[in-house]
Amino acid sequence: MRGVDEVQQVENSGLNWTSYLVRELASGWKATTWHLGIRKYQTIGSNDQSSATYLSIDRSPSSSNPFPFPFPLPTPLSPVANSQYAPRPPSTDTMAEKTQSRSVDHAEYGAYRPDIPLIEAAAAMSEEENKLPRKELFRRYWPAATYSMLLSLALVMEGMDVGLINNFFGHPAYQKKFGYLVSTNPDKYRVSASWQAAIGNGNNLGSIIGLLLNGWLQSRFGSRRVYMGAMAAMGATIFMLFFAVNVQMLFAANILCGIPWGIFQTLTTAYAAEICPAAMRGYLTAWVSMCWGAGSFLATVILRASLGLKGDLGWKIPYAMQWVWIIPLFIVGFAAPESPWYLIRLGRIDDAEKSLRRLARKNHYTDQSMAETLALMKHTNEMEKIESAGATYKDCFHGTNLRRTVIICMAWVIQILNGQSICSYAVIFLQTAGMDVNQSFNFNMGIQSVNIFSTAVAIVLMGTIGRRIFFFFGSSFIGFLMLIIGILGSVPASKTSVGLGVAVIMILTNMTFKVSLGPTTYTIVGETSSSRVRAQTIVLGRAVYVVGQIVIQQLNPRMLNEAPAGGWGWGAKSGFLYFGLCCVWAVWIFFFLPETKNRTFAELDYLFQKRVPARQFSTHPVDLFELTGGEGTKKLDDEHLEKNVSEIREERHI
Repeated sequence: MRGVDEVQQVENSGLNWTSYLVRELASGWKATTWHLGIRKYQTIGSNDQSSATYLSIDRSPSSSNPFPFPFPLPTPLSPVANSQYAPRPPSTDTMAEKTQSRSVDHAEYGAYRPDIPLIEAAAAMSEEENKLPRKELFRRYWPAATYSMLLSLALVMEGMDVGLINNFFGHPAYQKKFGYLVSTNPDKYRVSASWQAAIGNGNNLGSIIGLLLNGWLQSRFGSRRVYMGAMAAMGATIFMLFFAVNVQMLFAANILCGIPWGIFQTLTTAYAAEICPAAMRGYLTAWVSMCWGAGSFLATVILRASLGLKGDLGWKIPYAMQWVWIIPLFIVGFAAPESPWYLIRLGRIDDAEKSLRRLARKNHYTDQSMAETLALMKHTNEMEKIESAGATYKDCFHGTNLRRTVIICMAWVIQILNGQSICSYAVIFLQTAGMDVNQSFNFNMGIQSVNIFSTAVAIVLMGTIGRRIFFFFGSSFIGFLMLIIGILGSVPASKTSVGLGVAVIMILTNMTFKVSLGPTTYTIVGETSSSRVRAQTIVLGRAVYVVGQIVIQQLNPRMLNEAPAGGWGWGAKSGFLYFGLCCVWAVWIFFFLPETKNRTFAELDYLFQKRVPARQFSTHPVDLFELTGGEGTKKLDDEHLEKNVSEIREERHI
């Protein structure tokens, strides 16, 4: 094989490099063009750089053995001082030798070359895992499932608070403390529509801050430390909610509480996507949605139980219940392993191996299978370097990352702007439709009770039904239900009958959402983003979601409240607006949402970089090595400065 040893042989033979080139050309290399240049090499995980003069030969089209890597020359013309940075050219003898020439330790060489046999074996293993029964899959990777599910419980706490915020507006004790006396009814208190919107948006403003912070914090400090820090901050900010004395203090408290909530919203999804194999991603990211649903249901139960409490305890006890989660979840964050993808991006291969072993059952990985898994992860990381050399928000809008970012943002937009959000205002909505306080809270429990069951159904179906089907069905059917709600609000009837009809449709809406759009959004977001900028992309998408939530927090209270409370009095007619939006979402999903089911991150990188149409993602063939040879390798170089031969000879005094 030609390589560094041959460079040394040329030096020892006394040949100059011009003579050597002429001899090789005469011996049948069939080179059409050639040039000399200087390229810098940097060892992964190190700040040290070395440079070497190189000879690059472009083969003719008839050549069966293209020359994908630069051939190093000594600098100056003497034995090579830094030969460990000099990539070996491919063999001209056998395919086996060519494969061997590309099997180079990642940390030793600056120019990355994939270890083809290991990567192919890992890809094959991932394909086999996709065919495993669900029980066997969880038996192999039960630690990953356990850690992901436990850390995601932070969203139960967050779901509780979101449920409390919007439904407190119909709670008598809360209304008396933070509302005003209705002039037409001396025994009735009400929180104005403007303050309802402001308090809800305080949470959203804080969430945006937390989301943006998490995009930087998670890539810098990893998931574990950020999770524990946010949990400690959460425990402190709950004090402001508990001791609030007016709506202004409540508004400020919701902003501060929103910061750690924003961190949890994206951190848990990214962590779930990164610690489990491709076949499990759908289940564990869908579990994130179940946690939200469980939190919403717990909020309705706590609110219903607090109706009988006297004075301020009626609204203080529900807030205090959030402290129950802080210490147990902090301990879980401390015990959990770090994301192996985060460690791979830092070049901490040994730590990534330890993390992977902790995330699978004991003795699951052999030395060979571990080497294969790490090789595929490193290869995926290098493929993504072609598009983005660093993890910054700016990279989310470069190359194929822009398409990924748009898909993720749209997935979040569809999740919030489909009409299901009115279920969060069920108490106010149903009271406006004619129900009394106790009845409205009872029906609200029924509406939220379907959360856990419906998400469990989604998790069971996630392994067999594609993401596109879930999303298209969810948007279309929720749109149909919104049309029915709008019609009910337009047909003259007694308020009681309209209220019952709307309550039933809201139960169906919530059930449909939790089977489709709710859990599938987290799966799409976790799978679509590039691993190098996953935290940043998810943060941007979630920030768009929060902006949509701010819009909803402004619209829904005004649409659902009567004019005396500062509303527009639309009531159930609000369904027409969401029906129109759902029609738009269904069209976008059909043409632009790709199918990510059973695709590894490396395969998805390939499909995005090849700009495969969304409707062909599930069937398009994949070549994992196409993008890391030839042109792909050139993109990985930090600096490629071409010079003609005369300039090099003049500089080196040849």
